[in-house]
Amino acid sequence: QHYYITNNLSSMAGSVKNIVIGGGTGNIGKYLVSSLIKGGHNVSVISRQAWALNKASKVAPADGARHQMAKNFISWKDIDKDGLPLDTDVVINLSGQSIGKPGPWINSIKKSITSSRIDTTTKLAKAIAKSEAPPKLFISASAVGVYGLDAEKTYTESDPPVAKGKETYFTDLCLKWEESSKLTEECQTRVVNPRFGVVLAYNTDPMRILLPQGLLFGGTVVGSGEQPFPWIHIDDTVSALEMMIENEEVSGPVNFVAPQIVDNSQFTRALADACMTSVQKITLPAPLVRLMYGTERADCILLDSPKVVPQKLLDFGFQFQHKDIDSAMKAMVDSLEGCATPGMRVFKMVIGRNKKAAK
Repeated sequence: QHYYITNNLSSMAGSVKNIVIGGGTGNIGKYLVSSLIKGGHNVSVISRQAWALNKASKVAPADGARHQMAKNFISWKDIDKDGLPLDTDVVINLSGQSIGKPGPWINSIKKSITSSRIDTTTKLAKAIAKSEAPPKLFISASAVGVYGLDAEKTYTESDPPVAKGKETYFTDLCLKWEESSKLTEECQTRVVNPRFGVVLAYNTDPMRILLPQGLLFGGTVVGSGEQPFPWIHIDDTVSALEMMIENEEVSGPVNFVAPQIVDNSQFTRALADACMTSVQKITLPAPLVRLMYGTERADCILLDSPKVVPQKLLDFGFQFQHKDIDSAMKAMVDSLEGCATPGMRVFKMVIGRNKKAAK
C-alpha cells in the first residue's frame, strides 16, 4: 500500500471522512457521491474505467449538471495490487449489474449478475482484512430479496432469511452477497448490509422503464396487482446511507424501504397520478409477464415480493422525507425539472402536456 485518498492530513479533523466507493458511478452511487462531496468528505470511486474517469473529472461540470463528480478514481486492479488507500475511513460497495433489463435470466446473465456483486464485495473484504489500518466501516449492499415470500408475514431485520429449501436464484444471490461481506472476528471494522427495496429515482431500476411508460401511456398493473412492492425514495436512500456512516451503533442488516407498505396496484396508481395520466384498464397478466421475463425472474421479483418494514431505521430515529408513495412519486417526477439532458427535456415536454390535459 502506498497511495492516499487525499494529501490533506487535516481532513480527518471533525466529521470529514475519507470514503472509498465501489459502484460510485452507478444509479444510486451518483447521488451518494454527490451528497458526500457536498458534505465535505473526500471520496474516491473504484471503477473499471478509472483512467478515463480521472481524465474526465478534470473538466468542469456543464451548467445544469445534476451530480457533483468525484475527482479521484481508482481501479479494481489497484485494489487487488495495493489494497485500500492508507487513510480510508469508510468503504462502501454498491457495485452490481442491473437486474432490471428485460428478458429471462439465462445462465450467462445470472453469472454476470452474481459475479458483479460477489467478486467486488469479496475483493473489498479481503482488502479490509489485509489493511494495516482497517477502515471503521464497511457498507455492503444487499436486497430485500433475502427474505421469503410468505404473504401473511411482514419482515423485519430480526427475521431470518428465506427458509432452507425455499430459495430462488435471487434469494440465494442475496444470501451469498451478504456472506461475501463478512469479515474475520479479529477485524474491528463495523459491517452494515443495506437491504434495498426498489429505489425511486428517474435513473434506477425499474423506474427508468416505468417512468417513461407512466408519462406517455399511464400506469399498468402487473399480474394481480396484490403483490407487495417494497420501495424507498432516493433522497431517503442517501440520507440513510449517510446515517450509517455517522451512527456507530448501527450494524448488520438494515432494511432500506419506506415505512408504508404498498402493493403493485397502489404503486401503479401513485405513478399515474404523479405523471398526471391514468391507470390502464388492461392489466399485464401473469402468463404474459412470465413469457416476457421468464418464469423464474417473474415469480420472484415481478409477480411477488416480501412485505418489509424498516424497523432498524425507525428504531434509530431516522426521519423519512417521503413516508408515503404518493408524495415520493410526485417528488421523483418533479425532480425531472432539474435535469438538463436532451432526454429529460422530452420528458418535461410530456409533463407539460399532461398538466394541460389535466386542467
